[in-house]
Amino acid sequence: MSLAVVALDVLTPPQIQFPIAFAVPVSLAGWYLSSRAGIGFALALVACYFAISMTAEAGYAPQWATAVNGGILLIVLAGLAVLLAGARQKLRLQQRVRVLEGMLEICGFCKKIHCPDGRWEQLETYISERSAARFTHGFCEACGRKHYPEYFSDPKPSDGPS
Repeated sequence: MSLAVVALDVLTPPQIQFPIAFAVPVSLAGWYLSSRAGIGFALALVACYFAISMTAEAGYAPQWATAVNGGILLIVLAGLAVLLAGARQKLRLQQRVRVLEGMLEICGFCKKIHCPDGRWEQLETYISERSAARFTHGFCEACGRKHYPEYFSDPKPSDGPS
């Protein structure tokens, strides 16, 4: 796509400019790759713009104007790449985080959650279906001692030095 933008710039007369076309590959690189990639595309495209303006279109604008326009274009395109990369990263984070809010009615005995439709649902199922959290099971030391005392018995006192 960047090559198509450069070709468009070369094939059209200097009076016709497509600065918005430079934004498309920079935006895509910033959104899908990273801000560094977007800035890299911006640098490459502005370098091509500057090279074309200084060679093929040398007589149409003074060199200082070409340099100023290239600098402005670079600042705008690099800023666009950084903004889009940041927006994409924020969107990814928002998609990963789903928050459970409000008061949840929970049974004091079995720990099931009272759903809005009146059903009672296992705590793990309720949270898994409404957030990105997943569960695995284990047991704390107190429950281990209660339910598996043979594995949590206190060590036997030694009879003294041998």
